[in-house]
Amino acid sequence: MDEKFLQIKQEWLDRCVRCGSCKNVCPVFNATREEPSVSRGKISLIDMIQKGYGKLDREAAFLFKKCTTCLRCQEICAMDIPYEEIILKAREAATAKFGLFPQEKAITTILKNEKLFDSAGSFSRLSYLLFKPSKSPQNAVSKFPVPGKGATVIPAIKEGKFNYKDRNFPAKAERKGKLIYFPGCIFSRAYTDTSKNIIKVLNHLGYDIFISSKTVCCGAPSLHAGDTKSFEELKNKNLKILNEIEADGIVTGCATCCHNLKHNYKKLNKPVFQFLEILEQNIETIRQWEVKEPLKVTWHHPCHIVRGQNIPKDVPRKIFESINGITYIEMKESDNCCGMGGSFKMIYPGISDKIQIRKISNIMATDADAVITECPGCIMNIAEGLEKVNSSMPCNHTADILAKCIKTTY
Repeated sequence: MDEKFLQIKQEWLDRCVRCGSCKNVCPVFNATREEPSVSRGKISLIDMIQKGYGKLDREAAFLFKKCTTCLRCQEICAMDIPYEEIILKAREAATAKFGLFPQEKAITTILKNEKLFDSAGSFSRLSYLLFKPSKSPQNAVSKFPVPGKGATVIPAIKEGKFNYKDRNFPAKAERKGKLIYFPGCIFSRAYTDTSKNIIKVLNHLGYDIFISSKTVCCGAPSLHAGDTKSFEELKNKNLKILNEIEADGIVTGCATCCHNLKHNYKKLNKPVFQFLEILEQNIETIRQWEVKEPLKVTWHHPCHIVRGQNIPKDVPRKIFESINGITYIEMKESDNCCGMGGSFKMIYPGISDKIQIRKISNIMATDADAVITECPGCIMNIAEGLEKVNSSMPCNHTADILAKCIKTTY
């Protein structure tokens, strides 16, 4: 039996009554129409393995990765089954037995190795041979269509990282406190303009911001790949650094980083905030801001914000509607997964593309000037989808829009 090997509470599995509610909301099932794609199918397989009626083989390991971990099933489940914890433990067991998939190995190795990340930045200088600037800032789109896929978008990785040294950014308004800005991977190495804009907005809301040169990847890619050992190494490095800094809290502009820090960094000694949450706390100040030219925006809810952190769906609307000159347009299925899912996009590109197309169709139907979100993975994937349909609409981070309401620049 693999029960001890999987280490998943049987009570969690027994709670599933196989009602099929998860089928209605699962983006992977809606793309494949295959029972093993949905959470109840995976729970049934895990249950069989734990009871000795099946084996944890490579096929099962591959199936455990067939999930974007969007948490829709967990949200809708009447039996309150902790699906995320179940699937992550199953992946951990599969990885321990068979190792990481090549795609996951490449990503996690780079993200936990600063020198390799630097090399990726050096390589990006040559990317102009194959890529050109995307209509979505800080991204690059392939000059030539990829067979069977079309346009491909990658983040334009910079040479060197944003938090190359410890830095303090003093408040530009009446001081409200001190926050540590945690950039994570992409906002440190690629979306550095967004990092500048996050700090700029927070400074003008009255916060002193400190960034540490020693923080590393939050470890979410390793955790979701089942590489628990690497995750713990990265987590412990960050915990030591973050706990030693005196501050009122930690803020990040990455939905996955924030979800991970809130739920898996149990020994953090200070609260963690999504950038969106700080904005909501200061909405009266934001009401005084305005954009120079009228702007229509729509919002994509990252899975790790609306479900992972349970931030109410109306928060983005409240923020953008409070800014003079901005018209907020609600998108159909705004909280549906965009199809990124970390390494899911590389392991199951065909399924990811189907989910992506549905998201892009809903975005285009709004006729907005820009789509806004707060997840670097979503930004990159949505930007790619927009390029595929030759749309001129950019995908931006919240901070990139709000920073335009402020005159001072760094």
